[in-house]
Amino acid sequence: MVRKTTLAISVSALLASAAPAFASFDMEDCNWSDEHCLLKGDPVLIPGNDSRDNLLRLLSEAKSFPLPVQSMPADITRSRDVYFAYHLEWDDLEAPASATADKPAGESLLSQQLATLQLEPVETQQDGEQENRFVSNSADSLSQFFAALLADDSLTAEQRHALGQARLGLYSGATDEQISASLATLPAGSSALLYKTYLTGAAHFYAGDYAGADRAFTSLVDSDRPWLAETASYMLMRTVLNKSSQNSMGEYGDFDIDRIDRPAAEQAQKAAQAYLQRWPEGCYAESARGMLRRINWYLQAWPQLAGLYEQRFQQAGDAEALRGLVIEYDNVYGMQFNGRAVREAFPDAPLISYIELLRALRLNSDEKPTLTQEDLNASKPAFEQSGKLALWRNLQLNLWQATGNQAAILQAVKPAEKRPTHDILAFSEQVLYGDALMVQKQWPPARDFWLKLLKRSQDPEQQQYVQARLAATLVFSGNTEAIFAPDSAVTSLRYRSRVLKAVASPERLRRQASEGPNNEERTIALHTLLVRDLTENRFSDWLNDRKLASAITSPVVGKAFDDVNLSTFDWSGEATEAGYVCRSLDKTVQVLSQNAKDAHALNCLGEFFRTSNTHVDLWKDSAGNGVLEAAIHRKAPYGQFNRQAYYQQVIASPKAEHEDKSYALYRAIMCYAPSGYNECGGPEVDKAQRKGWFSQLKTQYPGSPWAQKLKYYW
Repeated sequence: MVRKTTLAISVSALLASAAPAFASFDMEDCNWSDEHCLLKGDPVLIPGNDSRDNLLRLLSEAKSFPLPVQSMPADITRSRDVYFAYHLEWDDLEAPASATADKPAGESLLSQQLATLQLEPVETQQDGEQENRFVSNSADSLSQFFAALLADDSLTAEQRHALGQARLGLYSGATDEQISASLATLPAGSSALLYKTYLTGAAHFYAGDYAGADRAFTSLVDSDRPWLAETASYMLMRTVLNKSSQNSMGEYGDFDIDRIDRPAAEQAQKAAQAYLQRWPEGCYAESARGMLRRINWYLQAWPQLAGLYEQRFQQAGDAEALRGLVIEYDNVYGMQFNGRAVREAFPDAPLISYIELLRALRLNSDEKPTLTQEDLNASKPAFEQSGKLALWRNLQLNLWQATGNQAAILQAVKPAEKRPTHDILAFSEQVLYGDALMVQKQWPPARDFWLKLLKRSQDPEQQQYVQARLAATLVFSGNTEAIFAPDSAVTSLRYRSRVLKAVASPERLRRQASEGPNNEERTIALHTLLVRDLTENRFSDWLNDRKLASAITSPVVGKAFDDVNLSTFDWSGEATEAGYVCRSLDKTVQVLSQNAKDAHALNCLGEFFRTSNTHVDLWKDSAGNGVLEAAIHRKAPYGQFNRQAYYQQVIASPKAEHEDKSYALYRAIMCYAPSGYNECGGPEVDKAQRKGWFSQLKTQYPGSPWAQKLKYYW
C-alpha cells in the first residue's frame, strides 16, 4: 500500500510539474536562437515546455511549416537517441549554408559601386559587430547611399565621389565636423548639400546627439530627392526611439523598461506611423513595423503589442521567418511583461493570449499556478469572439491538472476514436486524459488508452512520446514483463534500456541477453546483468552469465553505447596500484565463487570497480523520458558498486593477511581523498572512524608501503 501511494504522488508531481515562471530553458545548453538547436520540449502544448516551443509548434502546424525537430532513426529498436530534451550532439551541427548564401552577391554590388565612384574598397564589418543605434551603420546602408548617389542625375562625378568618400568616413567613425570639413567645397545651391545634410545628421545620430540629428533629418523630410525624404523620415523615428531609451540602463547595466522616456517613445510611435502611412511598401517598411513592436514594448502597451505580434505571425512567409519572429517575441521584446505574469486574454490576439496564459500555469514555489480559475473564466469571451474556444478549453484542462482536479479532466475529455494526423491541440487533450488516468492509478484503463492512442498516431514524435507513457504505466502497474513481450508496443530501445537497467529482474535480463531482438538490446541486458551479479555478490551466476556473450554476434561499441561496453569485464588486473598484485576479473570472481570472504579477491574486486568505474549507468539515457523516470526510480538503484563494503569486510576479517588488511585500510581511507566525501559507494563513514583506520594502519602495519604512503585522513 505504501508503494502505491508513493508512486501516485510521484506521477502526479511529475505530470503537473512546470518550470519556474518565465524561465528560459536554454541557458544550460544550446541557445534556442541557434539554427542548429532543435526543439527539445515535449510534442504537446503544456506549461512546462519552453513557451517558444509551444508557440512554434502551434503556429507551424497552422501554416504547414516544417518544424526543427530531432530526426528519427531508421530503426528505433536499435537507437536510444530519441528523447525530449537537449541533445549534446546538436552543438556539433553546422548552421545551414543558406544563412550566408546571399552575402557574396551583396559584397559584389558594393564592390561595383565603389569602383564606379572611384573609391577605395573597405573591409566590411560582420553582422553582429554593431549594436543599438550603430546597427544601421553597415555595409548594406553604405550600398543604399551609394545607389542613391548614382541614381541622382543632378550630381556631378566629383560630387558623387566626395559624398561617397564622406560616407566611408562615417562608416569608420567620422564626426559631423570632419564630414563638414571634407565637403566644404561643395557649391552653394547644389543638391549635393542635401546629401551633406543627411551625412551630418547621421553623424549626430551615431554620436548620440539626438537633437542635432533631429534638426538635420527634419529639414530633409520634404526633399524632392525621394531617397533622402524617405530615409530622413525613417531616421527621425529611429532618432527619437533611441532618445527614449538612452537612460534606460539600471544600476547594474540591465535594461529597465520603467526608465523609458514615455513622451519620446510616444513621439517615436507617431513618427513610425507617419512613415508607414506615406511609404507603406517603402525600403524601411518592414523595419518600421518591427520598431512599432519595440515602441509598444517600451510603452508597456501589452494588448497593442500582442495584436501586432499576432498579425505578424500570420504574415510569416516561411519556417525560417516564423522562427525569427518567435525569437524576437520571446527573447528580444520579451512578452514576459517585466516579470509580471499575464492573467487575462488580449483582444484580437487569441494565440498570444493562449501562450501567455499557458505560461502562467507553471507552478510557483508554492506548487500553485499563477493563473486562477477566476482569471481563466474572465478570459473566455475573448477566445469565443475570435473563434478559438479550443485554445481556452486546453487552458482549462491544464489548469485542472495543475490543481489536481483529475476527475474534471476525465469527465470533460473523451478518448478519440480517430484523430487527424496533425492536430496538436487534440493530441494534447488526449495526453491530459491519459495522464489523469495515471494519477488516479487506473492502470488497466491507462494501459489500454495509451495503446489505442499509439495505434492511432501517425506522427513519429508523438508515437515516441506515448511509448514512454505506456512503458511507465506498465512499470507502475507491476507489469514490467509486458514491455518485453514479443508483441510489445514499446519498441524504443531508449525506454526498454531504462527499464532493463533500473527495474528488470535478473531472470528478465538473462532472457533479453540471450533472446533480445537485436545486439544492442542484448548488450545492454548482459552488461546490466553482469554488473548486478557482481554488486549483489552472485559470483557463481556471474561466471555462467559471462557465457551469454556468445549470443551477441557483434557487441555494440562506440560513444552511443559506451555505458554498456562489455569489454570492461575483460579486466586483466594490470591497472591496480603499483605494489598490490591482482589477477584478472575472471580469476578473481572464480575465487569469490568458492569463498565470498576471500580478502585478497575482495580487494581486487574493489580494484576492478575503482579502475574501470563500471556500474549500471542510470544517467546517460535519463533525459527527456517524462513520467517513465518516476516509474523506474528507486532510492537504492541496482548495479551501483560499494567498494567501501569490501574494504570494511577485509578490515574486520581475522583471517586476512597483513598485506590485504593494510591495503584495505589504505583504500578505505582513500575513499574520502581529497574532498572528504565518499567516492567508493555505500553509507558515509564519519571522520572519527577514518581516523581510527589511519591509526590502525600506522600502528599495526608501520612497515607496509601503504602506511608509509598515506600522510592524511580526510
